[in-house]
Amino acid sequence: MIRNIIESLVTELRNSGVTEIYSAFDAIPVSRKSSGFFTVADIGGFECGRPIYSQYTVFMPFKSEVLLSVTAPEDSRLDRLYSYFGSDIEPVLLSLSDLDCRLSKVTVKHDSNIRRLVLTASFSVCGVERIERSGE
Repeated sequence: MIRNIIESLVTELRNSGVTEIYSAFDAIPVSRKSSGFFTVADIGGFECGRPIYSQYTVFMPFKSEVLLSVTAPEDSRLDRLYSYFGSDIEPVLLSLSDLDCRLSKVTVKHDSNIRRLVLTASFSVCGVERIERSGE
């Protein structure tokens, strides 16, 4: 279910024109990602609710903390990084129809390990996963 959430967000962002978006679960090293801006989607926490059963489907409510880390070259201007996030990333997540997303926190830091500026946005995400019941 966690991978489905990440894949869904990555797909939505790609469909909206964000080309440099990656899952935290991929094995692509930073050196092979864009030298400009790129974004990594990750899960910070996950909680599953009590399942709801129907004849053919199981509905699994969930809450999750999604972390989107937008990285930029270390010599980038901070206002440009915020602008990119505010115009290209945030509106896509806030407009999703099948998930309830709310921005809860934004931090910016210089990551000396990868020599990039990193804006990390934490989103509270709630939804319901539908799972088809197997016929017995």
